[in-house]
Amino acid sequence: MAKIRSVLAKLERQSRLEKTRKIDVEPERRMLAITPQTARFYHKLLRGMRAEKILELGTSSGYSALWFADAIMQSANPRIITIEGNPTKVEMARANFEAAQVSHVIKIRHGQILDILKTMPKRATFDFVLIDADKENVAKYFDSVLLMTKIGGIIATDNVLLPRKYLKFMRKYTSHIRQNRRVITGTIPLGYGQEITMRVI
Repeated sequence: MAKIRSVLAKLERQSRLEKTRKIDVEPERRMLAITPQTARFYHKLLRGMRAEKILELGTSSGYSALWFADAIMQSANPRIITIEGNPTKVEMARANFEAAQVSHVIKIRHGQILDILKTMPKRATFDFVLIDADKENVAKYFDSVLLMTKIGGIIATDNVLLPRKYLKFMRKYTSHIRQNRRVITGTIPLGYGQEITMRVI
């Protein structure tokens, strides 16, 4: 746990420096992640759910996956699958997972998200799914992971309110999922806006 928290603290410092423009980072290596407040919210949620198996779409530097690992580490069989298409981000995340000593818990799948999801069994396996990847395909991602999520499990989606450049996609997304009888869903104005969707059927 101490190793995880140490890496998380380092990543949060890095994020603050990037956001305040105190350091210049190549676009491919920028910290694109949920906010620290959002991360702590999901950490508590996962603890309360007693989650064990998590799927993440969009790994980035591994910040959110590290928070998830910290939350579920005490469970009987903690497992996280995180999917990322950018090889630079895969390299960054892998180094962070190794430094935090959680590589045995987190499996990185490198490739196009929809392609990888097509190869995964359509069984209700996951307690929690985070969708935090390209916004153009967010509805397709949701449709792909819904039946992989357990009844009573949660699909969380970041960026439903911010940045505003994504609003067109995210409004279509929230309209799409609210017509699905298998779920109940709502928006929380936390961080960049979180859509919290529970599978009920």
